[in-house]
Amino acid sequence: MENKPNLFLVGAMKSATTSLHNYLDIHPDIFMSKDPWKEPNYFGRNFNKSKGLDWYLSLFERVINEKYVGESSTDYTRSPHYKDVYKDIYAFSPNAKVLYIMRDPIKRAISQYWWEVEYSGEGRSMKQGILENDWIMNTSYYSKQIKPYIDKFGKDNVYTLTTEELKRSPKETMISVFSWLGISTDINFQEGSFQIHNKSGSTVNRMIGASVISKLKGGFFWSLLKKIIKPELRSKLIKKISRPVKKNDEEVFDAINALRPIMLQQTDELSELLGRNFPEWNLLYDEANE
Repeated sequence: MENKPNLFLVGAMKSATTSLHNYLDIHPDIFMSKDPWKEPNYFGRNFNKSKGLDWYLSLFERVINEKYVGESSTDYTRSPHYKDVYKDIYAFSPNAKVLYIMRDPIKRAISQYWWEVEYSGEGRSMKQGILENDWIMNTSYYSKQIKPYIDKFGKDNVYTLTTEELKRSPKETMISVFSWLGISTDINFQEGSFQIHNKSGSTVNRMIGASVISKLKGGFFWSLLKKIIKPELRSKLIKKISRPVKKNDEEVFDAINALRPIMLQQTDELSELLGRNFPEWNLLYDEANE
């Protein structure tokens, strides 16, 4: 099948995956899935997989003769919440190339916390809302997420990079990615090719009564509500009863101090796995180096 994906950008959430997706799409030998299905999550969320393979392949029907057909779904590195996704991708496309972009794990966790505030009714303090949210903590546990892909696809077929290096040197970073893919690196990048996408602002929409509702999270009643109310309707309801508030930076220091020892240890595991260090993660290391 000419339109069968063989390039997967698997995460991590809130790490510039949208920007990387669009930068990949610049290359004439790469076709990336288009909005509104840039992130189809076919191998992650059951409600998309239930749409069937024909639906999934239809997202790539405009492929002409590109060498790589790709998509970007951050749910593919949400273990253990979505189990064995890497096995499903391998069974579907065993010769695929896998990309994984990572951001300073503390910054990423904080960014996802604000996302949870706006789109999931999170009302707890930042420290509590991160530490008690396995989705956030596991997503920043990068070695745990990428090791299964390396073991399954082989290290040569998995490329890892950081948000910080992509932001600092986008052209050079993308040339390295293209070289790894074995396609031309002689690309005439245009002015504006490397725009930053999905940049967050200083305010966030917070649901009225979120602090009370958050106490239900993880319990039986919350699980029941999630089953009864479909995700699309849930998002609409949250949006309707939300109001913009300024982000509270006073909570950041407490969250950083609680997260740093956990994520330093996890990053040591990542460094051992990948054979590299991450000095660009200044929020993770600054206090530790003082």
